Amino acid sequence: MDTLNILLVEDNEADILITQEILNQESGLNILNSVSSAEEALMYLNKIGPFHFAEKPDIILLDINLPKSNGFAVLVEVKSTPDLKDIPVIILTSSSCDYDKEFALKNKADMYMEKPLEFNPIKDFLKKRDYQNSIILEKI
Repeated sequence: MDTLNILLVEDNEADILITQEILNQESGLNILNSVSSAEEALMYLNKIGPFHFAEKPDIILLDINLPKSNGFAVLVEVKSTPDLKDIPVIILTSSSCDYDKEFALKNKADMYMEKPLEFNPIKDFLKKRDYQNSIILEKI
């Protein structure tokens, strides 16, 4: 598997470390950038301020429980922006609320995973990548 440019949007330091460890178990995967708020994520994705030179991520791992604005604001922005809508978004959350799951899928999240994380579903999702760096999307 090729190296992926992954944007992790997570405000909990322990969850950041756990996610990094899970992804590091798979050779070739790298978390290149991590931000801790919806505002920072949108700045990163739109190359604003300190993220002026940010590369477009191949995938976004997105917590929905973030300070100030929640991760759903990022999901909606990504999936409604022509230059970003092709980026797969995997929701990573502690929420098992049916409303959150329905909202995520209705707004085109590519996967919804509850914490604690397991890498196998993410790994299976990422294996569907083709050689043009796109991903065949599957709702699970």
